Amino acid sequence: MFAHIRNRLTMLYSGIMVLFLVTFIIVSYAGLIWVLYHEEQRDVQAITEEEAREHVLILKQPEVLPHSGGQEGYNNEGKIFYYVFGENGNQVFRAEPASDLRLNVRDIIQNWNERDGEARLKIFSLPSGESAFVMMCSKKIYDGDHFLGTVFVGEDLTAYYQMLKKLMVMLFAVAIVFLLIAAFIGHTLAGRAIIPIKQSFLRQREFAADASHELRTPLSVLMTSVDVVQTDDESNLSTFSSQVLADMKSEIKRMSKLVSDLLILARGDAGVTTMNKEKFNLYNVGEQVIRILQPAAIEKGIKLELSGINNINVYADKERMKQLLLILIDNAIKYTADGGTVILLLKMVNGLKQAVNITVQDNGAGIPKEQQQLIFERFYRIDKARSREEGGTGLGLSIAKWIAEAHGGAIRVESVPGIGSSFIVTFPM
Repeated sequence: MFAHIRNRLTMLYSGIMVLFLVTFIIVSYAGLIWVLYHEEQRDVQAITEEEAREHVLILKQPEVLPHSGGQEGYNNEGKIFYYVFGENGNQVFRAEPASDLRLNVRDIIQNWNERDGEARLKIFSLPSGESAFVMMCSKKIYDGDHFLGTVFVGEDLTAYYQMLKKLMVMLFAVAIVFLLIAAFIGHTLAGRAIIPIKQSFLRQREFAADASHELRTPLSVLMTSVDVVQTDDESNLSTFSSQVLADMKSEIKRMSKLVSDLLILARGDAGVTTMNKEKFNLYNVGEQVIRILQPAAIEKGIKLELSGINNINVYADKERMKQLLLILIDNAIKYTADGGTVILLLKMVNGLKQAVNITVQDNGAGIPKEQQQLIFERFYRIDKARSREEGGTGLGLSIAKWIAEAHGGAIRVESVPGIGSSFIVTFPM
């Protein structure tokens, strides 16, 4: 139990750390992208303004312009590139980007529809399959009101984004390392934190086991004493005294059962209870339990049925399985109205591993949804007054859960108020 709590605390600490690290990385990465985008946008817009001013005088003298799309110089591997077009749309100057970007850049220029003087990031795929990032801006060139042409300026930002991508991978790698360190430290600290709780729980468990064990002897003595007084023909007890003795005997029986149940759970918690597993027919045990509880069912006019496969050989603790069936069927009888029906169903479940399914179904009052998980807690009773009337201690379902889990299984309840309940136990063969 404490190992489970420790692991859950470690997972909680690790989850918080993961959330913090992922948030930090995403915010940092987004911040870097934002800064890079706006810085490069301003740079490209400034260069475009400068190029537009420089080409005013040249474009005012069309006689010196080349006739077939001249060039001022190639910029084969440069990050900054530009294209200048005259008023008739013919290219007059250019400083081109790297060769693998040129076709895409020309397509962008041909389909350009952005606002004049405003830089925009363009993303496209290269023949190699990688993505390219280019910041581009256009500026119309005027001499007064006379339109002279257009300049397109761009900057290849692919290297920057690749660097940021590598930075992201590195940050995640570092985050994983820190997370593993944090998980180890969290696991260690969680173990230290629960030491006082564990010691307190162990002392409480030992007290419950010791007290339960020590109480059995005086309760047995009290029960014997009451029996002796009741069977003494010379006692001349009044009616009132006889009733008091009867009430005392009833309470002693109830307390003895409570002590016995507490001792079972305390030993189960301590792991000192040995499961004497053997191979037996579960259906035969079911028949035996039905016979034992048949008088209680007849008293309330309840129909008690056994159905399912009549030859289920299981490897389990026979006495514990009998106790499990007694608890579930007895509970069903107690909480089913007179004239109702209680059914014990035994069947096989085929899945990844073959399992046995035990279902105790009744048509009683049912259990509200919000209480269905609480009923397996110790001393929890839905109707406390009625449970006391019926002699319940609130430990029966806790014992049933312990028996199921001790056999590697689980117990659950399906219930609809006003219709009935089904307690389902599943454990491997």
